Amino acid sequence: MTGGTVLPGSGHLDDRQHRVHRSPLLFTAPVVLLALLSLLMVWEMVRGNVSPQLRAQWPWRFSLLAPEALSNLLAVSLGFVFARAQYARTVRPIIGWSGRVSTSVRAMNSKFVWVVDIRNGGMHSAILENADYYVQPKGEHIAATEVPWQGYEEAVAALESLGLRIGKDFDLNPIGSGSPLGVPSGEHGMYTARLSVPAISLLDNIYLRIRVIDAVGDTHERILHCLRGAEVEIRSALATDEP
Repeated sequence: MTGGTVLPGSGHLDDRQHRVHRSPLLFTAPVVLLALLSLLMVWEMVRGNVSPQLRAQWPWRFSLLAPEALSNLLAVSLGFVFARAQYARTVRPIIGWSGRVSTSVRAMNSKFVWVVDIRNGGMHSAILENADYYVQPKGEHIAATEVPWQGYEEAVAALESLGLRIGKDFDLNPIGSGSPLGVPSGEHGMYTARLSVPAISLLDNIYLRIRVIDAVGDTHERILHCLRGAEVEIRSALATDEP
């Protein structure tokens, strides 16, 4: 993998949620129309202040729409853009995750395992566009701009290359494109990953890059740090389990 250093200060990839793409039909087109109508309105205002003789000459005689019609269209377009912005905030997904120590899986290679779930904390469901992984072994550093994102199969292969066994040391949920990321109705969200104590000891982190599309066609992205707090919580569980 490419060498380098991780982000300065935090030592991790930025895990804040970002909007990475807006819908061309529901955002770009209305904004372009609003800008065009605004330019036409300014043009009509300038034309209205020149003399009638000059207005009969080119280019002052150019007029696409009457000022009254332009005013109505401009008001409608402006209202649509503001309404769309407000609605986009309402339906914006809030991608989150939770990690917890569990003892419910008997087939794993340790009594305690780290279970990761993802959830949508927003008010409306979103559609998963894609999910990419980066498996970071202990001691490996990577530049934030050079992360070798991998698909599900490549992530499984990367974990197996460390000597870990699927179903025993780790288990990843093959989240597919088009899956709904709904608002969780129970305690946990969508199951994502499960890792044993030996797996955690070999890894600095597993990063999961989630991209979802909301109800207005905007694409949102967040990078989840799946092993954040795992070692501490596992140690706490082991200490509590001691007689």
